[in-house]
Amino acid sequence: MQVDKVERLSAGQRSEVLTLSRTAETVDQVAPLSEQVLLAARGGLPTGTTTGSSHFLAYAGTHLAGYAHLQRDGPGEAATGEVVVDPACRRQGVGTALVHALEEALEDAFKDAVKNVPENVPGPGAHVLRLWSHGYLDSARAFALRDGYSKVRELWQMRRSLRSDSSQDTAASLPAVSLPEGFRTRHFIVGQDEDAWLRMNADAFVDHPEQGRMTRDDLDRRIAEPWFDANGFILTEDTRGLTPVLAASHWTKVVATENPRIRPTQGEVYVVGVDPAYQGLGLGRAVTVLGLAHLREQGLTDAMLYVDADNRAAVATYSQLGFVRFAVDVMYSRTVHPSVPR
Repeated sequence: MQVDKVERLSAGQRSEVLTLSRTAETVDQVAPLSEQVLLAARGGLPTGTTTGSSHFLAYAGTHLAGYAHLQRDGPGEAATGEVVVDPACRRQGVGTALVHALEEALEDAFKDAVKNVPENVPGPGAHVLRLWSHGYLDSARAFALRDGYSKVRELWQMRRSLRSDSSQDTAASLPAVSLPEGFRTRHFIVGQDEDAWLRMNADAFVDHPEQGRMTRDDLDRRIAEPWFDANGFILTEDTRGLTPVLAASHWTKVVATENPRIRPTQGEVYVVGVDPAYQGLGLGRAVTVLGLAHLREQGLTDAMLYVDADNRAAVATYSQLGFVRFAVDVMYSRTVHPSVPR
């Protein structure tokens, strides 16, 4: 099994990776790669939130049998990997070869780090590799058990109906929204609101391993996506001072269908954020409902979102708004101990 590591994907490699991802999604009924990795694959570039990221391509002859992405953040932080294997090539060691390649890449990073540390200074410790399993698949659980990876995080996908034409679907009703006095809502303006939103987002998700690290490049990539709609990017501002202050936002997303001729039916609660200085005022719930109403106005019949299972406050809020757990993504983790003497 040949595994090639590249920092940038060629046009041909991008096409291969995206085709592989679609094939696996069709079979498993779950997307095998996160949005951030797919954006990186489509652009052929490392992800925008990383200090070091790489693509790994596993070939069986000339056929792309598997793909992996490795994201390395700052010194001392865990690395994150995602792996997808062609369903026709599973149980042939492809996934194992890719994971081993990720581990070897971490060991190489360790060697480079050791070279730059003076003799009288403690060197870097072992590296932690985290692997996402989108959909909590049996094959991923078996691999984790075999190779010593333990479950460290659960990401829930929750869903609810947006239908308002069924008397039997009481869960589809949306509560009335009332903002505190001195607050208003408006739509995101491209070219004006990026920096303010990034600051608020960083503060709102300071402890979140992905969302809190969104950069201007990450934001611009998403704004350039065909699904972006500024009308579905709702901002709540505090207007009590001389200058309005961004207090909360709800960025919605229409989930595209694989066949562009089929009209989408599902919307996503993409990002809901509240500046910590404004928490406790009910802004998060209010802006969430406003976003759901917007999605319903677009003719969508269902809404979905992702939330960490241990975020009890968010899970409770979404549950009160009629969302129920639909699927689970799991993150596994293992410490990679480099065998490199100093």
